Amino acid sequence: MSLGQTLVIINPEARHGETAALIPVVEQLLGSIPHDSVITEHTGHAAELAKAAEGYDVVVAVGGDGTVHEVMNGLMAHPPERRPVLGLLPTGSGNDTRRTLGIPTELAEAVVVLGTGMRRRFDVGLCNGVYFNNSFAAGLDAKVTAKAVEYKVTTKRAGLWLYLTALLHVLFKDLGSFPVRIAFDGQVSTEYDTLIIAVTQGRTYGGGFLITPDAIADDGVFDVCMIDPLSLPQALMRLPFVIAGKHTRMKPVHMSRHTSITIDSDCPIPAQIDGEVLYESRYEITMLPGAIECIVPRLP
Repeated sequence: MSLGQTLVIINPEARHGETAALIPVVEQLLGSIPHDSVITEHTGHAAELAKAAEGYDVVVAVGGDGTVHEVMNGLMAHPPERRPVLGLLPTGSGNDTRRTLGIPTELAEAVVVLGTGMRRRFDVGLCNGVYFNNSFAAGLDAKVTAKAVEYKVTTKRAGLWLYLTALLHVLFKDLGSFPVRIAFDGQVSTEYDTLIIAVTQGRTYGGGFLITPDAIADDGVFDVCMIDPLSLPQALMRLPFVIAGKHTRMKPVHMSRHTSITIDSDCPIPAQIDGEVLYESRYEITMLPGAIECIVPRLP
């Protein structure tokens, strides 16, 4: 597969700054692929670069989920008929988007996919004007995400271990539910007292938690997981099952599929979009089926 004009956006701060040391490796691996490279300099820069990528056929994000999130938001500013294809070389901490797209963990193998893979359309979520490629979640999960951001700096942990450490802290220190009003698919709002509401395209979040194990990223609908309030012993007992995706039939867990969700609260509640923390009292979430084209491994 010929990539055409290719822009490679590298986030040197991904995975505690370890990606900076990988830049020469990335360039060497990409040696046979004609491309332009640019290194991000600040938060939001990847989105700016992708938005300005006029004339490019492919834009490659080198980093983790945050980098992909920024790049995709930049690409979504392009008209659909001229929107560059998204490629990924995963060098981040969580890499849930890598799992969704089926990109290999090893950098050399991911470059091979970039040069020989196929193009496939994936769904994109939109929440309060921000696009997301993998997940939105409100409630306890966003508290965990915020704590994970802190722990990422202070402990240098990554992936599932980072998220699990943050989760245990929140479970022991700040386990509380949220009264909200939720409308699914344009219907009348219903009041809920919920611990978590996760709205996803991908199967995992938090570096590998199988929160919606049956999700399909190109079926045009969100998979939604809601969990009722739990005591600390109840939450700890269920935690291993959530990690493994074996929680979906438990009584406090409610799984459903929708194309739009509106969440209202009397006061701002924490949420996360692809790992980026928000704090608002209303979240309007809509599905954009097949809105982004990505490079993925060829089917066997």
